[in-house]
Amino acid sequence: MVGSLVLNRFLIERRIGSGGFGTVYEAWDGRLERPVAVKAIESAGSGGSGRVLREAQAAARLNHPGIVTLYEMGEEDGNALLVTELVDGSTLAELNRDGTLSDREIGEIGADLCEALGHAHSRAVVHRDIKPQNVLVTEEGEPRAKLMDFGVARLTDGAALTAPGDIVGTLAYMSPEQAEGNTAGPESDVYSLALVLYECWTGEHPTRRATPAATARAIGGRPRPMRRLRPGLPRELCETLDACLQTRPEGRPTLEELGETIEDSLDRLAEEPARQGRSLPLRLGAVAAAAALGALLAVGHGPLLP
Repeated sequence: MVGSLVLNRFLIERRIGSGGFGTVYEAWDGRLERPVAVKAIESAGSGGSGRVLREAQAAARLNHPGIVTLYEMGEEDGNALLVTELVDGSTLAELNRDGTLSDREIGEIGADLCEALGHAHSRAVVHRDIKPQNVLVTEEGEPRAKLMDFGVARLTDGAALTAPGDIVGTLAYMSPEQAEGNTAGPESDVYSLALVLYECWTGEHPTRRATPAATARAIGGRPRPMRRLRPGLPRELCETLDACLQTRPEGRPTLEELGETIEDSLDRLAEEPARQGRSLPLRLGAVAAAAALGALLAVGHGPLLP
């Protein structure tokens, strides 16, 4: 595919990486003279067309600086194609693995994601796959975090693209109701976002286990209180995140309440790294964020998606 012109407009320059739902390329938009990301999903027999349609339907409703922008979609040579903005940055998964983020930086990222999800929810879009691999953290500018990959999103006011009882998303970050195949509403995104932030601030993932079956059994279990793991964090922040991880959706704080608590806590969060991880230099480069919308891959790194 490298060197080819797709959709009569985008020149594929190089392969950036691949994930569970396609291959991402850096390309040049000859019409508007700008770099873009092109995500190619094999359509035949893989459900690719349905996934691309879902992403496009969700993306068409969204216009927010904290959500990766979709430019165009199409199909060519048996591949469904998504064309998105190309963003400089690194995934939250990488940064968390390196242990280089400060408590305040994690809080800023969380606040950005609350705003982005609030925009999506206001337009009847539930993400359903919030996880560190689907969050891009930019080197500079506002917001610092961008949300991507709406490939399993649910449109709450439209026809479902998955059958009742289907389980979609990433098991380790699913809400209990989503893991059981029940309807995932905005409360499910609140649970998953809180789980991501809990992991970033504590270094502990309360439900991930060695096998998918063990992970499934752990979902909905009572995680250790955040304050016990990080006693230096503001009490109300810890209590709010603990409440967001309740099994019952109706018992969780709203996304707005979570965002307000994070914002109110920012000035009391330390600016040194929250956890000391591997002493590796952080490598930042052009990242293809094929989403509201798709796989996110950092230049020079292999596949980032599980």
